Amino acid sequence: MKLVVSAPPHIREDISVEKIMWSAVIALLPVAIVAVYVFGLPALYIVLMSVFTAVLTETIVQKTSNKRITIRDGSAVLIGLLLALLLPPNVPLWIPIVGVIIAIVFAKHAFGGLGHTMFNPSLIGFAFLMMAWPTLMIPAPIPRFSTTLPYVLEYGASRLVETSPLAMIGALYLLYKKYIDWRIPLSFIAIVALSALLLRIDASSIFTGGLILGAFFLATDHSTTPVTKNGRFIFGAGCATLIIIYGHFGNYFEGICYSILLMNCFTPLIDRYTKPGERSWLRRS
Repeated sequence: MKLVVSAPPHIREDISVEKIMWSAVIALLPVAIVAVYVFGLPALYIVLMSVFTAVLTETIVQKTSNKRITIRDGSAVLIGLLLALLLPPNVPLWIPIVGVIIAIVFAKHAFGGLGHTMFNPSLIGFAFLMMAWPTLMIPAPIPRFSTTLPYVLEYGASRLVETSPLAMIGALYLLYKKYIDWRIPLSFIAIVALSALLLRIDASSIFTGGLILGAFFLATDHSTTPVTKNGRFIFGAGCATLIIIYGHFGNYFEGICYSILLMNCFTPLIDRYTKPGERSWLRRS
């Protein structure tokens, strides 16, 4: 019998890594389109430059290391698109180039490539840019368009992803197709909402496109999040708790990104103590 070793996710259905990656890219296109509509050509240039650099960097890395070129699986495109959406529209074009190179080279291939990453590559690229050039990463808010549809068009937006939470409707398609698990987004958003209610935090400062992107696209990355059911609940709740803590002392958007990265560190530990068996301190639901 021939055994095939492949990168996660390991799903016993007619689902491939390519389908998952390209479906996520398609699901994010409405966000990118709204961002271009709101911010204009600068947003389009950032998205195109980020995606192009991601694909080019992936090709160069795999070519120089004598590995099979896998740009058709869509993972590089997804990394580039996610990083672009995290950026303000006023950054110079070399910013997404540097961020994507860090994400592809040091956060993805340095760990072994697709399926072997420890941290979300797009968030590593974002974190590097925030630490290296914090002044350039300060967003410039655009004027408000109206006061009638605050959750349809986030008209105080300052980053590409914050243009509209409803533009993340593509996430529902990913849930429907079971390309992402519902446990992380549910615990993620529920804990944030409950905390905001109890602490009387202005919900409009938290529930933006950034939160939806984090809950449905960044926190559900298959190779950097727990594989157990209970572990996914814990992961989402941990992210949400850290967001509230970080947002209280800093910025909620940055808190979303850093909270997921920090919880990525605990993924192996969460899997270890939530796996079925004698050593599990939580049983499967």
